[in-house]
Amino acid sequence: MDNHFYVTAVPESLVASHLPPMEFGNYLATGTRKRTRGQAIFFEVDPEKLKILPWDYINRRLVPYEDGEPKRSVYLSIYRVLENTPLDALKDLYLVTDDGKVLEIEMGNYKEKQSDEIHLYQQFNPITTRVASKLTPPEFVRFLSDPSKPVFAPRVFFVEMQLGKLAKDPQSPLHNLPYPNPDHLRDCLQRLNNSPERLTKTVLRSFNGELSYRCVKDGFFIGDQASYKYYPFPSIEDLEDKYYSWWRSALVQCF
Repeated sequence: MDNHFYVTAVPESLVASHLPPMEFGNYLATGTRKRTRGQAIFFEVDPEKLKILPWDYINRRLVPYEDGEPKRSVYLSIYRVLENTPLDALKDLYLVTDDGKVLEIEMGNYKEKQSDEIHLYQQFNPITTRVASKLTPPEFVRFLSDPSKPVFAPRVFFVEMQLGKLAKDPQSPLHNLPYPNPDHLRDCLQRLNNSPERLTKTVLRSFNGELSYRCVKDGFFIGDQASYKYYPFPSIEDLEDKYYSWWRSALVQCF
């Protein structure tokens, strides 16, 4: 059986498995007996580019069950995993709905656009706050990972979320964006707009572990002071055509 290696985002862990990505994502979301349900986000990683792996432990534990079934998961690390995983070791990103549908996203090239719009970022690692910011995603990466600041993170992983018309006018209606406590969101955006020197404003202090996929804007970003990677979220046209089964599941999950 082939060995696969994954970094999961929430909770953060490095996992070895016999399961290929699609089957591994389904396993994370629904378990083996389909009695559990839970969203998952993970990267496949290239083991040859990881710094250190406990190969003796892996060879001893990553073996099929007596009946020939593949070993589904062997946990190798649960602490500071993304920070210690080289960016060039990260392969594709996988988004899993709570009923086990898996979407594969390849790395892309982000075209930075300067504007006066406010951005909304949901962070996954190492902190899980939701933040409004005047910074573009690459600027946000560099801002959070700047070691010259008293508060910084060695590496950050987050997704940009839709704000619609609120990005320019906090008093605009939310329309179909299912954010909790819209008055609080508007207040945060307004405070950020009214503070020329301020670059960020916390909207939610803690992530509940469930991302509304239909609120994703451009995509997912992971990086540090040296570089970053961008994983573009598919267009609505592709979601409704190429990835309809996954998208239908994601939409049901939102309500």
